[in-house]
Amino acid sequence: MALRNGPERFGAVSKAFHWGMAAMVIPLWILGYVMVQPTQDLLAQYELYQLHKSFGFVVFGLGMLRLLWRSVDPAPPLPPSMHPIQRTAAQLAHLLLYGFLITLPVTGFLMSAASPLAIPTVLFDTVPVPHPIGPSEQTYAFFRGAHYYLAMGLATVLVIHVLGAIQHTLIGKDSVLQRMLPFVR
Repeated sequence: MALRNGPERFGAVSKAFHWGMAAMVIPLWILGYVMVQPTQDLLAQYELYQLHKSFGFVVFGLGMLRLLWRSVDPAPPLPPSMHPIQRTAAQLAHLLLYGFLITLPVTGFLMSAASPLAIPTVLFDTVPVPHPIGPSEQTYAFFRGAHYYLAMGLATVLVIHVLGAIQHTLIGKDSVLQRMLPFVR
């Protein structure tokens, strides 16, 4: 398998970014839901928050690297048989996904930084990250709302993305899904 994208297939690097991000984003979304549930075990909840923040930083870094890679290795063109509305929808969905991969970690970090609880951010229980802003109830509420709605937007676009891939395979009978599957020639 080629490292770079070809005229009809994604290369190994693009596939690794795609599936690696999927393998992190979906569990992060679930972890985000679980960690905010009321609990008596505050230490376990603290650890879940730190884990969520740690992997959020990883997603942000990989998202930036993925954007950089995409700028030097463009995606293969969509099949010519695709309707113009489908092309526009696919481009919009990908733009939104990239936007979410960058803005979600940023709003999450700023929400954490603005939290009135002033809990530090320590990545993987090792690397302390200074907060760029201090505690503020108003700022915290803003970023908490933004983070929540962006997470719901990401979940919605991910479902549409998966349904679109399935539609291409079952109804469109084209190779849109196969060109991103790992280990498919």
